[in-house]
Amino acid sequence: MIDVKAILTESNAIFKGHFELRSHEHSDTYVECGKILQYTWRVKEIGTELALRSQRFAPDCVISATRNGMIIGYEMARNMDIPFIYLEEDGGHLSFTHCMNPKMFKNILIVEDVVRDGKIIHDILKALDDFDSSAIGIASIVKIGHLDKIEGLQVVSLLNIQAQIYKPEECPLCNAGIPLESYKNLCDKEH
Repeated sequence: MIDVKAILTESNAIFKGHFELRSHEHSDTYVECGKILQYTWRVKEIGTELALRSQRFAPDCVISATRNGMIIGYEMARNMDIPFIYLEEDGGHLSFTHCMNPKMFKNILIVEDVVRDGKIIHDILKALDDFDSSAIGIASIVKIGHLDKIEGLQVVSLLNIQAQIYKPEECPLCNAGIPLESYKNLCDKEH
């Protein structure tokens, strides 16, 4: 069994502070899995471990939507010897491109690098609904918070990180005057 927390820590991929997330919510913690997914040997070992933990779903396909999710999703599908499909953002919503069609699959596993608030999962499920398809579970490298299920789907992850997530208007970090950082600028930040 691999120690994902140690890998992320060694790679300076866990940030503490006051961050604006993609969802525009605020958090005291941000994890950037891209810092470890650039190394093929890390992708292989993490993908293998996550595939083993996800076997209980008996998926016949893996689907991802974010760039980092596509990297780990592809590796998991390769490891499980099943098809991999992905969604891309198109005009503000997720859609299937490149002639990918989820209709032929009955046990689709959603795979992302980080599951935080369920927004991306909701968007993936909506895209699957448009094709009368559905998912059977969710797998991620990191789960932030207490999400054991999203829209009734079990979440499997290699690491659970406790973090606070706030609506901007209710953020105590803002109220305390702590400067807000964008996730887009974190790779330039030194620990």
